Amino acid sequence: MRIDRRWIEWGKDALILLLTLSAAYLLSMTPLVRDSGLSDLLSPGASPGVGTAGGEPAAAMLPSRLAICAEGGRFGVQYDEARLEECFPPLGALLGDALASAGGARAMSESEWQRCLGSKGVYFDFEGEVPLTALERWLQGTGAELLDGSARRVLLCAGEQDQVLLCWQEAGSGRFFASPTALTQSLHLDPVVEGVDFNGAYFAFENEGLSDLLEPYTLITEGEHGGAQYAASMPLAGESEVWAVLEAMSFSTQNHAPVSGGEVYLDGSDRLVVSDNGTVTYRAAQGEKYPVGDGLAGAVDTTRALAERTLGALCGEARLYLMSARETGETLCVRFGYLLGGGAVRLGADGWAAEFLVQDEHVAQFTLHFRSYAANGEHTLLLPIDKAAVMLPDLTDGRQELAIQYWDGGGTLLSPEWVAS
Repeated sequence: MRIDRRWIEWGKDALILLLTLSAAYLLSMTPLVRDSGLSDLLSPGASPGVGTAGGEPAAAMLPSRLAICAEGGRFGVQYDEARLEECFPPLGALLGDALASAGGARAMSESEWQRCLGSKGVYFDFEGEVPLTALERWLQGTGAELLDGSARRVLLCAGEQDQVLLCWQEAGSGRFFASPTALTQSLHLDPVVEGVDFNGAYFAFENEGLSDLLEPYTLITEGEHGGAQYAASMPLAGESEVWAVLEAMSFSTQNHAPVSGGEVYLDGSDRLVVSDNGTVTYRAAQGEKYPVGDGLAGAVDTTRALAERTLGALCGEARLYLMSARETGETLCVRFGYLLGGGAVRLGADGWAAEFLVQDEHVAQFTLHFRSYAANGEHTLLLPIDKAAVMLPDLTDGRQELAIQYWDGGGTLLSPEWVAS
């Protein structure tokens, strides 16, 4: 009888556990939980749909700045990649849904854009000029309506009634646009803005003393910025590193010969040169090695994957970001840069880390500047941005953006500084 009673109790416990798991599963499938982003935060590992594209880490997608505005104040984060990586997944999923469901775009005035920045919403600054089609693909997948143009600054904000608007400032022209989305404030926007701890972040145009000095959409976060210093090196130091890069590019290691200042590798008629200074150049003969498709977004995806497999694998504590993707005639030029702790690295005279030229739906040539960075434990104490804005003489020529930047001229030590641009 004791054994039978024990089996009965075990059966009750198993039934209770099964009912609990079933209830949890059904709750997770409700719109309120599914759309709030909580399931992404609770799931192990990386959030699905955010930070992945074709199996590759979408490191170029992470914004350099975020701001959440709600009634009573604003929360902003910049120059803190750990915090950005913590905050972005549910916000990125929300942005992906907005891009995928966006309707026809309309032009908006700058005063309307500024009002939207001060209303309930989430602001993203991607540092570079990101095609909206590529951003949508990284975050969500292709939606029903493709949005034209590129943007650095993107905003999700409250529209009329329960509507959520997708707004952006177009790269190049600087014009502002807005599109309606299928998102609602009550189900999508309110859960991410409610309960945010405000930290006094604001934009330069909202401060009378800074509005005449700084570019209006410079994000100001209060407090001192202690920028890390980094040791820099050239990672292609030996044959094993070079061959690993060649393998990542599906390039033959068999047919090669020395040339002035480096080594040339031939794969069929394609030619790749690895210079002693860490620069790798490629020139296609037939155009069959690195095909691209699906328009601008496909070209950006292909070149980003190549950059991540090569530069991204050897850059140490830096990460890559998309600087620009521009069409000139029949050639598409895609450039990537390095970021250190959220601050852009200006590399040599060009400034960029990688440049890809795409023609006739294939990568015709590229140039990669290999650099590796490691924090050395030292810090440069920088003035708060509002004080730096008053003291920098470069800002007397007009309203410019003030940002933390690293200059890499080929030396072994990088220190951060405020730079007006």
